[in-house]
Amino acid sequence: MKKHYLIFFLLFLIDRLTKVYFIKKLSLGNFFSLHLNKNISFSLELPFYILYPLLFILLIFLLLTCLKYYRKKSVFLWPWSLVLIGALSNIIDRFHYQGVIDFIDIPYFTVFNLSDTYIFIGICILIYYEFKFDKIIK
Repeated sequence: MKKHYLIFFLLFLIDRLTKVYFIKKLSLGNFFSLHLNKNISFSLELPFYILYPLLFILLIFLLLTCLKYYRKKSVFLWPWSLVLIGALSNIIDRFHYQGVIDFIDIPYFTVFNLSDTYIFIGICILIYYEFKFDKIIK
């Protein structure tokens, strides 16, 4: 299980380093440009006095969920950890930059970052497990 920690740490580090890189470069052409997203998912706006307590509760929930699946040596550790890594990195951005650093810009679609990708992949795996095994939160 120690290799999991290393992989999770490397994924987190890669995400943080790419954000720092794009903060310094600002833009690298058509698909890579820096955006500071002050809203939450789907461009919803929340005042900071509501957003930050919700983020704290979400982070605690994700940590406890990962610990639960770690103790059980469950396959669910991976997708929940991806969601945790992505959420943690985006929360760090919110505290440090007052918004999330997004840099992958797909024209006519959206702007996102690696953290968002981790969250998306983790959620997709959890949905797959739910349909395949009917066991996400049991």
